[in-house]
Amino acid sequence: MKNVKKWLSIGLSAAMLMGVSACGNENPNNNSQPAGDSTPAESSAEESNGGEESSTAETQPEEKEPVLLEWYYRGNGQQKDTDKVEARVNELLKEYPGLEHVSININSFPSSDYATQVTTAQAAGAQIDILNSVNLNFDQHVEDGSWMPMEDYISESLKTELPDWLWEMGTRNGHIYMVPNYQNAFNANFLFFPKDYMDKYGDYDAMYEVLTDWDGDYSEKVKCLAEYVQAVNEGEGGGKYCGNVVQGETGSLGFAYVTPFDNLGNYFVIPDGSNEVQFYFELQGIKDILKGYAAWYDMGLYAPDGENTNILDYNYANMMQPTSCAFSGKEQVGTPEQVAEIYSSSWGFDVVAIPTQPYNYIQNTWGAGGNGISSTCKHPEEACAFIEALTTGTELGKEIYNTMVFGLEEEHYTKDENDPNRITTLEYDGSQGGSDTSYAGLKWILGNSFYAYKNQAVLDGQFERIKEMNEAPDTVSSSIIGFSVSTANVQTEIDQLIAVIGEYSGSLGSGTLGEDGWDAYYEEFMEKAEKAGLSKIKADFQAQLDAWIAENK
Repeated sequence: MKNVKKWLSIGLSAAMLMGVSACGNENPNNNSQPAGDSTPAESSAEESNGGEESSTAETQPEEKEPVLLEWYYRGNGQQKDTDKVEARVNELLKEYPGLEHVSININSFPSSDYATQVTTAQAAGAQIDILNSVNLNFDQHVEDGSWMPMEDYISESLKTELPDWLWEMGTRNGHIYMVPNYQNAFNANFLFFPKDYMDKYGDYDAMYEVLTDWDGDYSEKVKCLAEYVQAVNEGEGGGKYCGNVVQGETGSLGFAYVTPFDNLGNYFVIPDGSNEVQFYFELQGIKDILKGYAAWYDMGLYAPDGENTNILDYNYANMMQPTSCAFSGKEQVGTPEQVAEIYSSSWGFDVVAIPTQPYNYIQNTWGAGGNGISSTCKHPEEACAFIEALTTGTELGKEIYNTMVFGLEEEHYTKDENDPNRITTLEYDGSQGGSDTSYAGLKWILGNSFYAYKNQAVLDGQFERIKEMNEAPDTVSSSIIGFSVSTANVQTEIDQLIAVIGEYSGSLGSGTLGEDGWDAYYEEFMEKAEKAGLSKIKADFQAQLDAWIAENK
């Protein structure tokens, strides 16, 4: 699988989806009034008392018993200042309406350990109140009864905060089992070119026309990009190569010049609108792209280190090095001008961008996951109210959320005196910190990232632009949100197929076979994939899809 990571960087996504259940208009989390009659008793001077004035009796708010909620989530693990952050969150909760009696205990685990820790805690009967779905098999947990239906506890303000398609991501069998974390809903792929190279050696408008001709033959795009790189080499004295156009930096299945698709994991996809399960390597667009790499390799424009090339060594911020790619495929959200501005700032030199897909597409998977209520939780109203605080953007809720993400002011970040929503993080310059910091949370896991502070890595207007595009009428969301597959019947075949992919994908994706050798090697790969059980897997997944469509039509 080493070469899969190098060349295709194709991640496996967990599906977390389905249809939305309506909820009432009343907020079950409104605990500001005590139970029973809260109207003060009237006072009056009765004639029968000889005009003596009686005292006013006021009903005092009922003091609630303290509630401690155990929150399990995938994060950076226990860090040096996690306890300080937890203490500050609990201070803020004392001021939050309805949660004054609630405190939170943080149980944060790194991705490599989170699922194991949750399973161990559940087996031991440990208290778990709020459960995060990232790195868990959400569908299996719902099926096993580990999650509690939430719709009775979701307020109208929380319901209206998120778009309908996002609620479907956390719904199963008509019940809402998690409040999805809100972030960018799609990763649009672009090709980025150093502006200096494009100005000297390319023709942006002419290349834009060829590369965005969605009905055009991919061979024309291969030729267009090769001519540009050859011109850069002539001007710069060599050392310039074509970049990878299939995927962005996240490792997800990319769809540059391929019809946007839904991802079932394990290299199986459903092209938008087709309702047909297909093997990723059978997509015509993917075949054309991989064979295009072979054409570039024959021209000396691809894989400078042969099959051992790590494309990341030559991409992105490395593009101005003496030996590097002359363009890079990477994901971002926005117009070509907007995304070029983002990476120009990040990489330290000006770039221009050209999109590689016809429209923005929201897949049937939701990598950001969400927070739900454990079925063993004894205080579901408080648990849901806490999740609401992280999601709906009230002033105090935003402070709680940003404390969870960025830590403590003056210790982990400083605020911009001119903008209350802009900060400077002190231990990292990227959009979020890692486990090597004294404290850093992952904003996409902890709630509504559109309410996160903007640190030095975030441009003004960037969050607003992403949210606008998430909810734009021309952004296409999957018609099968809510569908995921079970691998139970074909796991042996999947394991065998993954082994075959690991054996062949490096040579197929590196271009090192050349155009003359590529077709025969591809056919050999597909024959072995078939023997591993490819048809059986496709048939099983297709039957599940057909049944789901029939049930949900």
